Amino acid sequence: MRTTIAIYSLMLVMVGCGSNKPLNQPPQGVQAQAIEKQAGFTADGLRLSAVVTPDSEVPLAFRIPGYVISLKQIRGQDGRMRDVAEGDRVSRGAVLVRIRSSEYEDKVRQASSQAGAADAVAQKAKLDFDRATHLYDTQSLTKPDFDSARAQYDASQEQLKSARALTSEAEIALRDTSLIAPFDGDIVKKAVEPGAFVGPGVPAFALAKTDSVKIVVGVPDTVVRSVKVGQPVDVAIDAFPTRTFHARISRMSSAADTITRNFEVEVAIPNHDHLLKVGMIGSLQFANADGASRTSALLVPLSAVVQAKDGKYGVFVVSNSSAGEVANLHNVDIGAVNGS
Repeated sequence: MRTTIAIYSLMLVMVGCGSNKPLNQPPQGVQAQAIEKQAGFTADGLRLSAVVTPDSEVPLAFRIPGYVISLKQIRGQDGRMRDVAEGDRVSRGAVLVRIRSSEYEDKVRQASSQAGAADAVAQKAKLDFDRATHLYDTQSLTKPDFDSARAQYDASQEQLKSARALTSEAEIALRDTSLIAPFDGDIVKKAVEPGAFVGPGVPAFALAKTDSVKIVVGVPDTVVRSVKVGQPVDVAIDAFPTRTFHARISRMSSAADTITRNFEVEVAIPNHDHLLKVGMIGSLQFANADGASRTSALLVPLSAVVQAKDGKYGVFVVSNSSAGEVANLHNVDIGAVNGS
């Protein structure tokens, strides 16, 4: 009798013994660990463990150094205001954290003052150059004097340009004392507290887009050939045991991982109600390619399956006899692989 079985990924260590004893001795018993079969289902695909990840995640860092003076305030469950924390949802444009700005305000004032002085010098140099141009055109000014006026004008314009650039840079640095959320999202990492010193380029927060979330799994080549972008996938999340989330395959790798030999498959799940949180765990089942219903099967560990010389597969089934427990080989048909 042939039985359809599904394989689940469980490492099983079987201990046996063999010897080179003469053939005329009676058969010796072999010690082995027996595993009880499990009822299950098989389908054209894999049932894999899954971890919810954001559609995208962006680290947010200051461009300049400084001491943290305040964080965005969020109303807590108790009605009181508190600092923003991991798991909070924020809106685009929200100021997440501020650093001390007094020194940057001083730099803006200094740069603005220097730019004002440079502008006054440039205006005078332009008047002098315009007058020199008129006199030179009427042959009332020598060539060296005209060249000197033009050189002073050119130099004043360069100084004004440099002063304005410094002012602009100082103003940008002042604006950078506030770290602003670039889009609506969830805070998934927080690395700052009031009073702490933050360096330039060091992430203070990580902000995740979660209007849509995704799951990335590795699929073997024996299954990936029946999987395609756009194919529906049912996702079960442990936190919602009575609900099935309907998703679709959004991306497939064109090359297998060099170590695992699996193909990376990305599954996108709509999450407009934001029920799914980053880090939630569950499982996913690829739908049958032909829409057929799942069929019942027995689940056994992969290590319990043996292959004969003729290429057929089988498992040893323990039964009772007058001599005690005996393991007999039964032929089986391999179904789907279930596991992570």
